[in-house]
Amino acid sequence: MTKIIKIGIWALFPLTTINIMYGQESNKSLTYNEVIQQYHELDSLYGEAKMITYGRTDCGEYLHLFVITQTKIFNPKNLHDLKKCVLFINNGIHPGEPDGIDASVKLAKELLENPIYKKLLENIVVCIIPVFNIDGALQRGCCSRVNQNGPEEYGFRANSKNLDLNRDFMKIDSRSTLSLINIIKTWDPDVFVDTHVSDGADYPYSISLISTQHNKMEATAGEFIRNILTPKLFKKMKEKNDEMIPYVEPVAKNEIPDSGLQAFLETPRFLSGYLSLNNCFSFILESHMLKPFPVRVKSTHNLLVSFVELCDELSEKIITLRAKANSEMLLNKYFRFNWKCNYSKMEYIDFNGYEATFKPSEVTGGMRLYYDRTKTYRKKIPYFDHFYPSDSISIPKYFYIPQAFDGIIKLLDHSQVKFLRVNMDSLSTVKATYITEYKTVDSPYEGHYLHYDVKTRTQNRIIKINKGDYLIPLPQENMKYALEALTPMSEDSYFCWGFFDSFLQQKEWFSSYVFEDIAAESLKNDSILKNDFEKWKTENPGKSDYEKLNFIYQRSPNFEKTYMRYPIFSIY
Repeated sequence: MTKIIKIGIWALFPLTTINIMYGQESNKSLTYNEVIQQYHELDSLYGEAKMITYGRTDCGEYLHLFVITQTKIFNPKNLHDLKKCVLFINNGIHPGEPDGIDASVKLAKELLENPIYKKLLENIVVCIIPVFNIDGALQRGCCSRVNQNGPEEYGFRANSKNLDLNRDFMKIDSRSTLSLINIIKTWDPDVFVDTHVSDGADYPYSISLISTQHNKMEATAGEFIRNILTPKLFKKMKEKNDEMIPYVEPVAKNEIPDSGLQAFLETPRFLSGYLSLNNCFSFILESHMLKPFPVRVKSTHNLLVSFVELCDELSEKIITLRAKANSEMLLNKYFRFNWKCNYSKMEYIDFNGYEATFKPSEVTGGMRLYYDRTKTYRKKIPYFDHFYPSDSISIPKYFYIPQAFDGIIKLLDHSQVKFLRVNMDSLSTVKATYITEYKTVDSPYEGHYLHYDVKTRTQNRIIKINKGDYLIPLPQENMKYALEALTPMSEDSYFCWGFFDSFLQQKEWFSSYVFEDIAAESLKNDSILKNDFEKWKTENPGKSDYEKLNFIYQRSPNFEKTYMRYPIFSIY
């Protein structure tokens, strides 16, 4: 149950604290308690603002949402009915990157008390998560981000379960993630912004931007974000004398941007990628780690203001085109996934850079990368922002999930995927998927041994569907999440995150002296099996006697039918 709270003015931290802690001269970031107190005070002073408390995080604290709306209505359904564009700003998913935390406090204050900024609220609602990873924000220190130029203290990247929450939006291992998903599904943002600080190359720009990869969106939404929303954001930042660059992910492995930049692909494990599954126009802003903290906060603030300006200006178009994209999605016949950069399509962009070279390392004796900030350049470099799906499947009418996997149903339910319960036993023809090949990381990734490069084969089978089992009907509003989760080859599927590893282990075996006679009889009675066996022996010399018997065993009626069979089935 969502709880709405109003708290009186906080005497310890008056509103002037915002100006003290935010400014060109300050290298201090707000602590978590200071941030929450600032928002509570704004709530108590302005009827257009509300601090709303939602579910708990892993450390036991409640997650907050700060909402600003001229209507003084704080019911998300009513606001959507009024055609208000919902701009959702998330801060502190990585609390060691606090620029957005401080910039959002300043933005909230300006939107509520500055007449110039208040005019921008006519068509929009601004939702702000003050700090998402509260656990990490409370683990405050000076030194965990060695690449970053200030502030004096900041939070830690991981939460109290040592999870990077920006990798958790498919597997949902964190209670914090679950609470944020509840907020997202309640408010259904039209435009989403996640605030970060970059790693990687050195360059003159104070901030860069990641836009949702346009090819993987529906055509209407993808064209709008690439050709209108993103260019207008760049233009607004230039008008603020704070020129911006697309996120600097060099094509070359040496981190030098000169050879060209590749657009960042945010899969659904990332918060922005998760939101884009519902055609939300999602962005990640990355202030530059080596710029002083006050400069980074100023650029982050400038970009957040640009988002507010643009959402107000284009609110009707944003809402209309997002609704159209959601309708287009329901007409899809194929699910496209595992997106790859298309290096045959590129454009040239202007780039300001520092000359990069290599010089001997005083530490290792090898050659180290060095950026000479006294030698700047401006030139055109390649930019690759087109992707293509390396895989696709035809969308089934239903996914069938046996009731043994009610935990999977709970995960799907968190993202409001609709499901049906089977009310009687029956036989049905389904398409079964068998895992034929996969790779696994050598060490745990975010608490899982992540699988990748998954290959499969399919086979039509007649199986018994039991009363109480589940059907996921398609199409539906949250179909992209269901397809990403339940298609085992998709890189962020539940299979790849290891939720079905028990089916990768064989349960029954044979004793050689017992199966020897069965194998001999099988070869006598099955000429195809005999030919396959002889060919296999020729192509695989040196195999042991047990391996030879196992070749026949795996092709016999004795071999278990569930081995390597993915336990979720498709019904067409």
